[in-house]
Amino acid sequence: MPSNGGGSWSQFFRLLRYAKPYKKFVTLQFAFMALSVGVGLLKPWPLKVLVDQVLGDQPLVLGGVELQWSADFLLLAACLAYILFHSGESLIQFGSSTVSTITTSRMIRDLRSDLLRSLQSKSMKFHDSRKIGDTVHRLTSNTTAVETAFQSGFMGTVKSTLTLTGIFGVMLAMNAFLTVISLIVIPLLFVCIRWYAKRINQVSWAHQTQEGAVSSRAQEILSSIRLVKAFGRETREQADFDRLTQGSVATRLKSTVTQNSFGFFVSLTLALGTALLFWFGAREVQRGALTVGEFLVFNAYLAMLYAPLSVLSYTTSSVQSALGGASRLFEVLDSETEISDKAGAVDLRQSRGRIEFVDVDFGYRSDQTVLSRVSFQIEPGQMVALVGETGGGKSSILNLILRFYEIRGGRIRIDDTDITEVTRDSLRRNIGLVPQDALLFSDSVKENIAYGKPSAGFGEIESAAKQAEAHDFIAKMIEGYDTQVGEGGVLLSVGQRQRIALARVFLKSARILLLDEPTSALDMETEAKILDILDHQRQGHTILVASHRLAVAARADRILFIKAGEIVERGTHQELLAREGHYARLWKAQQPKNSLTESPTI
Repeated sequence: MPSNGGGSWSQFFRLLRYAKPYKKFVTLQFAFMALSVGVGLLKPWPLKVLVDQVLGDQPLVLGGVELQWSADFLLLAACLAYILFHSGESLIQFGSSTVSTITTSRMIRDLRSDLLRSLQSKSMKFHDSRKIGDTVHRLTSNTTAVETAFQSGFMGTVKSTLTLTGIFGVMLAMNAFLTVISLIVIPLLFVCIRWYAKRINQVSWAHQTQEGAVSSRAQEILSSIRLVKAFGRETREQADFDRLTQGSVATRLKSTVTQNSFGFFVSLTLALGTALLFWFGAREVQRGALTVGEFLVFNAYLAMLYAPLSVLSYTTSSVQSALGGASRLFEVLDSETEISDKAGAVDLRQSRGRIEFVDVDFGYRSDQTVLSRVSFQIEPGQMVALVGETGGGKSSILNLILRFYEIRGGRIRIDDTDITEVTRDSLRRNIGLVPQDALLFSDSVKENIAYGKPSAGFGEIESAAKQAEAHDFIAKMIEGYDTQVGEGGVLLSVGQRQRIALARVFLKSARILLLDEPTSALDMETEAKILDILDHQRQGHTILVASHRLAVAARADRILFIKAGEIVERGTHQELLAREGHYARLWKAQQPKNSLTESPTI
């Protein structure tokens, strides 16, 4: 069982709450447990009959009545009873194990579901500060703590307690003196448990944390394998990974040594108790107070008595180890969700597409300013471009519209409604996002396009693909819309991924489209195609695009030039060129040498 520390106890019982929906299975497991304990108490008695009645020729007395059964009959009965008790116990164990697997598997599923739900509800600030590999390790490995807490901790303790109570009653009835002798070592055993419990929890936490670091590093290396190979960093990455795994070896060794030393002292304590029974039990047989058969039965019960005590001891070790992982789960579950719906928040209905920033201040950290008193308005149907230096705050504006982060001051409104007054789900349903890296899942083309509208029929999916000019290249694929795109869309070109990402937002039918550097990784020809697509989609959409490529900005109805978190210029392409300010200088810098600097025909 967990140590007496309040944190361990609270975590233990918190894990047990995941068994509440499965009361029927838990009740059935209790029934199996009671049968198992009952059969277990009967197992030693065929041995007594064999030694005292069959071999010792002593009369068999039951309830004060001497039974006149032959030795051959008693031998057969003892053998059959032995088979019956052991086979019955095995069948009960089979049923109990099956029910236990059903219960604990569902508990793990529910805990993982809660953890993922909690992770998805956290702000981007939360995720920015954590490594994906460590988070995945918590989700997949640490969640098995609920199985250990329920099966080893709770059910194991209940069964051990029932077994101890039954055995103690039988032993006390057989010989009170030897029973007292057998229990002398129990206080010493619990002192050992108490001393080791906290230490096991601490070393387990350290090992789980180190394992999370190993998972995180492996994830980073494999997800960036092209970069690793391109820069010839395989040897260095291998060395860094080996260093982390060596740290994991060290923490696991420390955990194992702690648990094994605990096991050693438990075994030594139980051996001391057994030796005391041998000494005094043999004396009882010598003076005729106990038969040899009764002495053997008493020894069998002592072994059965010490077995649940040993189980309780090792349960302490395993549960404390599991609680080290559980602490990492509750750290996530209990962390505050920085961005949540206000009480009374309403759904944002079909948006008209108007966006307004009023004196917005923002920073990712308390000591950082990314945006300072930013104000602008975008009317429905307009295409507005955010341009400027890298790190100036363009992408941050898009993130704030989606309410991925909370602003420090000012207001952001959609259709004259403050975005903090509407639910996050309804806000994001009205917005389509195309990120700089067109994020695709390792599913089919069809499933990726329908990601924002899973109920869409094939006709809708195909129509969205045609709007994004993706249908032709999809149709040429061997499996068409059922083609698997690989992890992150690696089996497609950058331009293909971008057009599928556009098809995804077109299918969503959101009035507001946010595009973050949509053409930054594209060649000029593909960029022109993407821009033509956006031109065709202006009607009925409000488009806000962040880009350092001014060929995109030149097609916009209005341009906002952002520098160091402030809007320093605003106007049309022609107006900003005429001012010969920041935008004009950047436009000239992006033009090929010996080319004209006039704007493209729109």
